[in-house]
Amino acid sequence: MEQIQQLRRITIWGVGLIGGSLGLALKKNGFQGQRIGLGRNINRLANALAHDAVDMITTELSEGLQDTDLIVLCTPVALVPMLAQRIAESVDPQRHRIVLTDVGSTKSVLVKTVETQLQEQRTDALSFVGGHPMAGSHETGVGAAKATLFENATCLLTPTENTDADALALIKNLWEFVGAIPHLLSPETHDLLIGAASHLPHLVASILANTVANVETEDGKALDFTATGFRDSTRIAAGSPDLWTGIFTQNRDVLVSLIDDITENLTAFKTLLQTDNLAEIERVLLDAQITVEKRREN
Repeated sequence: MEQIQQLRRITIWGVGLIGGSLGLALKKNGFQGQRIGLGRNINRLANALAHDAVDMITTELSEGLQDTDLIVLCTPVALVPMLAQRIAESVDPQRHRIVLTDVGSTKSVLVKTVETQLQEQRTDALSFVGGHPMAGSHETGVGAAKATLFENATCLLTPTENTDADALALIKNLWEFVGAIPHLLSPETHDLLIGAASHLPHLVASILANTVANVETEDGKALDFTATGFRDSTRIAAGSPDLWTGIFTQNRDVLVSLIDDITENLTAFKTLLQTDNLAEIERVLLDAQITVEKRREN
């Protein structure tokens, strides 16, 4: 934890749920440096300051970069390359090195793009490490932020052959400091596994919500009769459409393949129903039950 305590400033660009939780967690765990909130909307930044998620706020990139040691991009994934480019163009090449990381849910395209940008900029003053804390909520904004959000949560880090070892160690130390458990994956492996574990479930929940919403008769709408099953199955569909559009498009190839898989499974189940294959129907449901129960035990 000593590396984090040696930092003078940590800049959090985007102080919403994740950024705000990071700021709160840093203070809760005894960070002695200054937490800087950077963003476009001064009212949202003021709200973050009021929630004690940061110590100082600014909408000016130059102020956000001044004397900072670490920048954490807590913005939608689609914005990360653009913001990284702006940072790379603004960093003083004569000053000490700044480490840059993100919290985005996709990595292959993002990491490759940012690393290419830094190589083209030819600056040794900035190092990038891809990151993805596996913690969050369907709620948004700093009002939903929690100092304990990352405790015992997995944080995936996605180094490549271009990743600076010292920068990787610092980002690993950052997430350990706030209670997370770092786990290293390649960007490509990250997108495959998280595509299945997170992106596909969100898509299925959204399609399910829309499908049920379209079922109605003269006697009423299906939505009027939903209960806990619908609520539990569709809760994550309440997430930000803007955020998830960026995630889906950046992980397009993986998601398309997974859609093919689930379509194949649905088609096979449809055949079981049409042929009254009760034994196989029960087997499918039993396999799912076992999978869910084992996951709960862990």
